Amino acid sequence: MNNPHFGADVLKYLDSIIPNTPELQLVGEQEAMRVMFPQMLIDARLSSGMTHEQIAAAINKDVEWVFRVEDCNYSHTWDDFVTYMHALNANFEITVSLPNGSNVKLNNNEIKRLT
Repeated sequence: MNNPHFGADVLKYLDSIIPNTPELQLVGEQEAMRVMFPQMLIDARLSSGMTHEQIAAAINKDVEWVFRVEDCNYSHTWDDFVTYMHALNANFEITVSLPNGSNVKLNNNEIKRLT
């Protein structure tokens, strides 16, 4: 095989050809979130001891919905997240840390109070 990149560090090579711009940094963050978010859901389900079938039954969804939501190639929505957390009977808090040092928080107890 006559591949000049064979055995090379692929990430190092990609770093050398892809410019480090704010736009590409944002894309990198979005891609990391796309992978990390469903993994967090899977970790939560596994920690709870619930199966895919139990999650589906708890919220009257089909098991395929659970598999989709746990897939990093699925376009996740906040509705999916809240529904999945409801199925787990889990509490959650979302914290946004701003550059000025202040935090903005939202948790499911605040959401429940609105309904």
